[in-house]
Amino acid sequence: MEYTLTKQMIMLLLNAARNNKLDRLTIEEPYFHKTILDIELKDDDYLVSLRGKSTFDHCSQMENYCHASDIPGFTDYKGCLISSGLIPFDNWDEFTEWIEYLYRTETDPTLSSRSVFLSIDSNLAYFRFISRRFPIKTKSGTIEAKDFDYLLSSIVEEEIDHHIRDKYRDSDLKMMGMYTKIGDIRYNFRNRGKLMTRKAKFATQELSYLRSKLNAARIKGNPSKTDSEKNDIRIVESLERFSWTRNIVASLISADRNMGSHAENSEIPYFVLEIPHSIDRQHEVSSEVILNLLHDLALTFGAIKIPEIQVTLFGIWGGKTDQDYRDESVQAWVNPGSVLKDSIKRDMDVIESIIPPY
Repeated sequence: MEYTLTKQMIMLLLNAARNNKLDRLTIEEPYFHKTILDIELKDDDYLVSLRGKSTFDHCSQMENYCHASDIPGFTDYKGCLISSGLIPFDNWDEFTEWIEYLYRTETDPTLSSRSVFLSIDSNLAYFRFISRRFPIKTKSGTIEAKDFDYLLSSIVEEEIDHHIRDKYRDSDLKMMGMYTKIGDIRYNFRNRGKLMTRKAKFATQELSYLRSKLNAARIKGNPSKTDSEKNDIRIVESLERFSWTRNIVASLISADRNMGSHAENSEIPYFVLEIPHSIDRQHEVSSEVILNLLHDLALTFGAIKIPEIQVTLFGIWGGKTDQDYRDESVQAWVNPGSVLKDSIKRDMDVIESIIPPY
């Protein structure tokens, strides 16, 4: 049985697992069937146990696989942990103080008469920073994303859009089946986006959020096709020009130290978030983080398996629409022998009777 579930509807699977007295689920990647994390279902939250870098060491035979770089590795896994909100940035406390100061600058005319605009570079789009890290709790209150205005560089847009191009061909899938255990799920991968394409489409949703939900102003820039460092400089230069011509404060948030140096040289307020290098093995998180995590892993890895309930969550499948990307949907394949099949079918019948198809 196949069901298309929005990110919020993934909760149906977790609730059904609880109702069937299951208190622990494991998540497997599809290429080598390795467990990449465990989820303990607690009363109101979830305890996630992570796996280390060695889990993603590919077999030596992968050297023969011409597209080995398209098999997600530890860096991609870590990206999902960050984008989902499961692990914090190392200097998060310092960031909250910085953003609180900008907020005071924005709201207190005695500090500044100029409006504050936030801008991000491409790496934070991949981490879904604005849409998922706000609201931010500070010492004096809570700051919402809508409390600021935003700028979006066309260079950032083009850098991300440049990676939306490659799809799996039949020959790719044949090769993948020779050197991994991907098996029958290859059918859902056919003519779907490869790893970089999937990640770029994921980042595109952050840009859409900035444009549609936060009315970000678009700044035109002239991108370099070959030099990302030049692009960083041009992004900062465009922010500098915009801030001078519009008499506003353009502030940049990045996870790239070089970008911070460029901003400092242009006297642009900036903050560089530090990617965590050492990660705790266990994390107690909310349902929102778990739903983000399951979606992000399914999209990045193409699919993930939950053996205890005999369910596979696909992040890519034939017929996936732009609306599915906006809803952060997955396709759930429920094995006919799954203990959850009856309860999931009942819940889905109820939902489909209430919500008309789009």
